[in-house]
Amino acid sequence: MKKHFLVSAVLCAYALASDPVTIDSLFKTQNGVRGITTVSFVSSGSQNTYAIYPELMSENDGRVWNDTKSVSLSQTILYGVSKNLDAMMTASGSYKRKEYMDFGGYKNDNSSDFDSLWLGGIYSFGAIGDFKPQFSAQVSGYQKKRYREESKGVTANSAILKASLKNYSDPVVSTFSLGTTINGSNTIGSHKVEDGNQIFFGLDMSIILSPKVSLDIGLDQRYQMEAKTDGAKVSNSKSIPTMALGATYVLTPKASVSISGSAGGSSDAPDSIFSVSLWQKF
Repeated sequence: MKKHFLVSAVLCAYALASDPVTIDSLFKTQNGVRGITTVSFVSSGSQNTYAIYPELMSENDGRVWNDTKSVSLSQTILYGVSKNLDAMMTASGSYKRKEYMDFGGYKNDNSSDFDSLWLGGIYSFGAIGDFKPQFSAQVSGYQKKRYREESKGVTANSAILKASLKNYSDPVVSTFSLGTTINGSNTIGSHKVEDGNQIFFGLDMSIILSPKVSLDIGLDQRYQMEAKTDGAKVSNSKSIPTMALGATYVLTPKASVSISGSAGGSSDAPDSIFSVSLWQKF
């Protein structure tokens, strides 16, 4: 098990929330259009490659790497359809550098892709005492998949279901979440490739330091089923724990910024994820 010390945060968990978690926004109805723009830097420190939007997941690309690094940009748009329902769309792209050893020494394989487009919604139930339940569902409108030297764009092949329960106990806002990612198989070139389904749960806490500043802490655990190629298992199931720490600062009544990072707690988790996110209401 890897040991890490890293400044980190909970942007992946927040990607399914309507707004940054603050006292003012916890039970307030959100209307109109909101946007979340996130830039993330990922270092795997292992042979694994990862998709980080909308949930962190290991990908089966048929290669064994020494290390992989990526810079990702994602844009989430939320629109208040009704008092309790938000429509949601998330698009993401990335630049990846994958390093490997060859007979001529260390080499790298670089790629730039439009990675994915996800469509879905969030339903917020009425507050039950100090608790606020939410349920979200997303379906992949598009995903760019790679296997060895081949690549393919696939549609409607993955889905994410997630339930959350928020609570405010002065000065802490806590969110417990539980969900699953369901991945269909993909035919890439002449191979049938399966990434494996995933279940995940997490606890995120925001400590309100002032009306403009919160300290964000998160613990997440993901279990991903074994990956397969042409029906044969090519990896064992994976445990992907992460620890997170970050901060959110309110710039204006309609904009805030979060600085975040994440540290992995096992050899299956990425070494680090560092993110900067801008939240806006229009």
